[in-house]
Amino acid sequence: MRTKFAQAGAVTPIRMVAAFALVLGLAIVSARAVEPTRVEIVEHGIYTLDIDATTHDANGIGQNQVSNICHVSTTTMIPMKPTLTFGFRYRVWGPSTDGIERLTKVVTFPTEVTPPGAPKPLKSYAEVFSARIGVVGYIGYGFDEPWELMRGIWTFQLFQRGRLLAEQNFTIVDDPQATVPRRDSGSNCFQMSSL
Repeated sequence: MRTKFAQAGAVTPIRMVAAFALVLGLAIVSARAVEPTRVEIVEHGIYTLDIDATTHDANGIGQNQVSNICHVSTTTMIPMKPTLTFGFRYRVWGPSTDGIERLTKVVTFPTEVTPPGAPKPLKSYAEVFSARIGVVGYIGYGFDEPWELMRGIWTFQLFQRGRLLAEQNFTIVDDPQATVPRRDSGSNCFQMSSL
């Protein structure tokens, strides 16, 4: 006949399972604490919006304050049409202690261009902004000026301290027959949140 016994400090199967669960729990908490910021692209394509105000930076790039943003078409093929706006909506996930992350948006043009008033030709431009963790945001570009109508691949990127978090390419095509989608009852419309 076998006798089961456990002496003080002996490792029993129950203690082993409990210890393993504790170590696993600490590893998960530790991994979450150092999880880097990430960005999820929620949707992309063509948008309609209302421009409430415009300012120009030192390079002649217009910065629009917008409202009534509506996603009207999911596509990466964008017709080169005046006033057309394209871009993407995104959600930021990360370990921020205050719920806000500082990101840099970089838009790369298909070719170098010199906007009116710019001191030199540009291949891209960058803008630093604040994004709320877990809240869907939007970045886009509109063909508001004639010099912006450029055929080719436009690249939108989001960075955090030099680390690429998201990238979306759009191909601008010169198709005079292309129709531009319009806002209708099926459009996904939203307002930008303010920080």
